[in-house]
Amino acid sequence: MKKPLSLALALIVVISTLSACGGNKEASENSNKEEASNSGKIVKVEFFQYKSEAVATYETLIAKFEAANPGIDIVQTNVPEAATVLKTRIAKGEVPDIISVGGDAQFEDLATNGILADMTNYPGQANVIENYKKTLQLITGSEKLLGVPFAANANGINYNKDEFTALGLTIPTTKGEMDKVLETIKAAGKVPFHLTFKDAWTVLPAWNVFAADLQSSTFYADRKAGKTTFAADHKDLLAQYIEFMQNGQPGDRFADGYNDGNAKFAKGSSVMYLQGVWSIPEILKANPDIKLGVFPYPLSNDKSKNFLVSGVDVLYSLSATSEVTEEATKFIDFMMQEDNAQQYVDEQKSFSAIKNVFQNDEVYADLKPIFEEGRVADFPDHYINGMALDVIMQEFMQKKNVDDALKKMDTEYDQMANR
Repeated sequence: MKKPLSLALALIVVISTLSACGGNKEASENSNKEEASNSGKIVKVEFFQYKSEAVATYETLIAKFEAANPGIDIVQTNVPEAATVLKTRIAKGEVPDIISVGGDAQFEDLATNGILADMTNYPGQANVIENYKKTLQLITGSEKLLGVPFAANANGINYNKDEFTALGLTIPTTKGEMDKVLETIKAAGKVPFHLTFKDAWTVLPAWNVFAADLQSSTFYADRKAGKTTFAADHKDLLAQYIEFMQNGQPGDRFADGYNDGNAKFAKGSSVMYLQGVWSIPEILKANPDIKLGVFPYPLSNDKSKNFLVSGVDVLYSLSATSEVTEEATKFIDFMMQEDNAQQYVDEQKSFSAIKNVFQNDEVYADLKPIFEEGRVADFPDHYINGMALDVIMQEFMQKKNVDDALKKMDTEYDQMANR
């Protein structure tokens, strides 16, 4: 009886000690905050970020930052239709101190309209993988860096590993192999892809790969210079795209949106799913037991021409008019630290733009050799001006009229270019 009693007493002592330590730490942090508050030194920094799936991750990181910096209050803003809300706020002169968007047309718009501060000489740029910085420069058409890349994504084909094993399938690396995979799945009475065209943007992940692999390498420069048109360059591309997308579920493919598709694929509605890696956390929430993998679209029988589309998914920019630049920069410094960047990519299943921070999840094992080869292309739609490509492509999926879709692309592109 003596040993259990001693152990119990020891545990009480340990727990009491730990509680005391925890209490002392908490008391210390509260004391620091109270002291800062009493001295009137708490500075509010608004952090506007567009990724709803990352809210919880940021909450924990912000709490960690504020504990170490009691004089700074980071206010995270994440709203539906973030791009529209941000545009409206900027029009009213209500620019957030830190703006986190992707490396896309919205970033180009912010950068070229003087909304963002020049971060070319920000010391944290030295820790960023060079190609991601070049991507931002290509998007803005400027040598200046109007933001610092933080995380990258990948846009491949998600697949259910158990389904592949049960059907005797291996990862296809050429178009011919992909055709056989599709035939095998359909012959087994299963659905290759669950499509979610209720949300217009969900037509774009696949379109981006078709454009990256099949359009001419100088298309956007030539289109901007008036040397070509979508009608002249994209006819075969759209014909192949529409044929590929006929491998979706039977019935109404416009009934489900993105969230519906994540949940249904997680529960086995299809063998594969045409979404980027950003969907993986939501799929795993719906079914933690599903075994997932991701592979690049094999659109050509020449493997060297099958690119993995990957771009800057998260970057941090500073408002050019912020009055709390020092405190805002301190939070960005904190996010760029390797341990915090690692927490982000681990929880968000993304890839890091920071050197020495790696994505090691087994889900991405099939992508690792592609990154090592450097067979990666940026998202083509990041280089299109503000035309509503998603809406045009959504309508294209309904009407399946290639010439009509191409005509609308050229018309809207020219209208946006002439504004």
